[in-house]
Amino acid sequence: VIVDIFNKPLHEQPKGIIDVGCGNGALLEHIFDLIWNHTDRRKDLENNRLILVGADYNKEALLSTQRNLEKANIWAEVVWGDIGNPAEIDRKLKEHFDVSLSDLLNVRSFLDHNRPFNFPKKEIGSDATSTGAFAYRGRYLENAEVEQSLVEHFEKWKPYINQHGLLLIELHTVNPDTVSYSLEKTPCTAYDVTHGFSDQYIVEVEAFQNAVERAGLHFDDKHSFIFPNESTPTISINLIQ
Repeated sequence: VIVDIFNKPLHEQPKGIIDVGCGNGALLEHIFDLIWNHTDRRKDLENNRLILVGADYNKEALLSTQRNLEKANIWAEVVWGDIGNPAEIDRKLKEHFDVSLSDLLNVRSFLDHNRPFNFPKKEIGSDATSTGAFAYRGRYLENAEVEQSLVEHFEKWKPYINQHGLLLIELHTVNPDTVSYSLEKTPCTAYDVTHGFSDQYIVEVEAFQNAVERAGLHFDDKHSFIFPNESTPTISINLIQ
């Protein structure tokens, strides 16, 4: 996906990349390596500097990212950021680096399901598709609440990813009936337990796709993948705009 994006004509490419939830900077390092070694963008780096930003809620993670990227001789900036508040990230990017969030390719790995839960502001329907079990600080959540919250989460991001997109790796649950026929063939039970007890919200691939589309975004079919297979998909990679 990265190679395709950064082999486009220069005027169609993002000015750079921001990894929200950058952790130790490993994903940014990997992406830079791909661009440097496998795309035509390398030829333009002297005249058109590639902006690299790591954002994280954890300040220790920001320090770790900065140290690791400096060690790898990769120029990058770091900024404190909350995945639930893209407007604030955009403000900080403009203030500190003179770039807009929408100018960048947004990337995330296994983060959206781990965001702090926000109760939906809009009316909740009764047509939930997820079969997962969810809670927030000991309070049982209706699945329709979880799905509507995910819709509103992506609605917040829509203005900032319409132009260059959001490339994300995400974790999913699987219908328990399917899991019961696939014992020892899927890690879903362990995922559901660990994520359920720590207030995380992994929904099925189908529920995730539905939330993205309800938010007015669409998937790039050429750059959408599920793993390990279609019958028990627990990980997806998607480019959405």
